[in-house]
Amino acid sequence: MNKKNEIYNIQKDLLNILPHWNFMITKPFKQLLDNGVSLEMYYCLNVLHSIGGIAIMTDLCNIMQTPKQHMTKIANRLVEQKLVERIYDKSNRRIIKLKLTEEGIKYIEQFLNKDAKCFKNLLESLNDDDRVAFGSAIKTIASIFKEIPYEDK
Repeated sequence: MNKKNEIYNIQKDLLNILPHWNFMITKPFKQLLDNGVSLEMYYCLNVLHSIGGIAIMTDLCNIMQTPKQHMTKIANRLVEQKLVERIYDKSNRRIIKLKLTEEGIKYIEQFLNKDAKCFKNLLESLNDDDRVAFGSAIKTIASIFKEIPYEDK
């Protein structure tokens, strides 16, 4: 199969899987978020947690593919909820870092340990081979995404 056909088939498969992903993964996930924590806020917390708990706002914008003014709104809401704190660079006021607070870390850990169990029924409904294949596929996709460079917006 040539590259053009391969890409076309992958695009078709992605479009076919999106409704299933939405109903089985995204929709139940959104319903678990606490009042006041949007999906984008959770994504920001999760990104911060996965990269060590602290990041420059510009880097977060690049990772999340979000314009700076929108990231500022997300950061403001996270600060209001005491899930992150802003850290200002003493040598350059334009550099602002976001750091997870203890409350932010607890929120992420509680979400994984308690709330993410909504996926348990889905995973338990799979036979052993499909569950192993699903887990492997998720790890493969995550690994590939980590290798894709983020571009400045």
